[in-house]
Amino acid sequence: MPARLHEGETTMTELNLNRRRVLGGALGSLVAGAAATAAHASPIKPEHFDETYDVVIVGSGFAGLSAAYEAVKKGIKKILILEKMEAWGGNSALCGALMCMPLTKMQKAKGIEDSPELLVKDMMAAGRGFNHPQLTLTMATEAAKAFDMLTECGVEFQDKVIRLGGHSAPRAHLPKVPSGGSITVPMHQWLRKQGVEFRNRANVHELVMVEGECRGVRVTFGYDWHTGEGRREAAIRARKGVVVATGGWGQDNEFVTATQPAYAQLECTAQPGATAEMIKAMLAAGALPVMLDMFQLGPWASPDEKGAGPGSFFADYAFGEGMAIDPKTGKRFMNELADRRTRAEAQLKVLEKGTKENPNYPFCFCSEETTTHAEGFKAAYREGTVKKSDTVEDLAKLHNVPLDALKASIAEWNEIVAGKKEDPFKKPLDVRTELKPPFYSMRLSPKLHYCMGGAAITTKAEVMSSQTCRPIPGLYAAGEVTGGVHGMDRLGGCSSVDCFVFGRIAGAQVAARKA
Repeated sequence: MPARLHEGETTMTELNLNRRRVLGGALGSLVAGAAATAAHASPIKPEHFDETYDVVIVGSGFAGLSAAYEAVKKGIKKILILEKMEAWGGNSALCGALMCMPLTKMQKAKGIEDSPELLVKDMMAAGRGFNHPQLTLTMATEAAKAFDMLTECGVEFQDKVIRLGGHSAPRAHLPKVPSGGSITVPMHQWLRKQGVEFRNRANVHELVMVEGECRGVRVTFGYDWHTGEGRREAAIRARKGVVVATGGWGQDNEFVTATQPAYAQLECTAQPGATAEMIKAMLAAGALPVMLDMFQLGPWASPDEKGAGPGSFFADYAFGEGMAIDPKTGKRFMNELADRRTRAEAQLKVLEKGTKENPNYPFCFCSEETTTHAEGFKAAYREGTVKKSDTVEDLAKLHNVPLDALKASIAEWNEIVAGKKEDPFKKPLDVRTELKPPFYSMRLSPKLHYCMGGAAITTKAEVMSSQTCRPIPGLYAAGEVTGGVHGMDRLGGCSSVDCFVFGRIAGAQVAARKA
């Protein structure tokens, strides 16, 4: 079956501009207690399994593909990857594919000074210290190896390394075509050549637990996510173990609302298959939950496109080489390269000044010079998310901004770029670009983007038990479905690396486990 990528339409709800903060952790304790009471799934005898594989991987995104890669490298022959949706790759296939990796060959060749320790420091700052330190350190120290894995699988990189918000050095690598499909497709093809079996429209809804050990999965084949129905049920045995790599659940409004009511009305950037089946299955199997009420908001999102479209790529460049403005004041209101939570919260404050009838959307903008190399610009401009203004007067009129204040903000920025004035927001300037017409701007509105919490894992990607706080035999997990690596919030370009690193670790560990 050839690798195919189909972008599904995401059901979105209207953005609620009423900002509420619910940061309590009591819910996590409640979920842990509930998981303990539901820890024993119905037993099953070996002869009752319909099929047997050495390793079963649930999810075909970056984490699942990386787990399969490492299991193949360790000599495992019979590997099955199950994907709920029609298309392969999940959110990984649709993401911008930015990968923040210190000490890669490319970064070193460009003379960029960086280190895993510096990445850890940045991640801990963004995570507000809620990171599980050893998980964060493991990701940072193993990150560069992902570059070599991807190269072996045929992924081609652009010859540049850029800085993203919250990072102390340029360390974001991009594939030649800035889309996750540029990674999932070649990895998928490489794994197929090694004999890895893929099955899509296969909805795993239960982990088979026998005497506290994960022995396999129950799955519905021929699954239709539109109706929630399938053709047949089956039990698949995993001789060595199961790797859960199903990503987050941002499209599961019921689960999001139950864990974080403040975000119930936010739009989400995830593909429609990003629902909570497997986090529920792991909780039912006794997994220890971590921060299930923590979510990240994407500060580069726009109300003028669904999910995270090309405008979100363009915004990263407009943030770096231009600025963001509060229409009410005509002034900057944030460090445009701060971490995501800082920027999202700053934008929410600006949004609070508006009403449903007259919203006060903040906007970012840059000069034409930036658009010549900004990923996503052409598509975002073509679709109308990004708009052109020939003069500062046109820009002020477009966004209903006080003209004199906007002119003053642009003049101040140009003094900062010229080195005549210190930036009051302390934004790092890797590229110094003067702001001059024509201008290209985009409205901003944060969207639910990433599930910060998930199942607790060890540095060996073993899922931890809520009853014993020790690994559950035979059960591994990697990527967004896990919690702890990033703490309360994550940096851009780190989720992909999280998937690569812990996916590989999970694959190596399950391969080494005695059947």
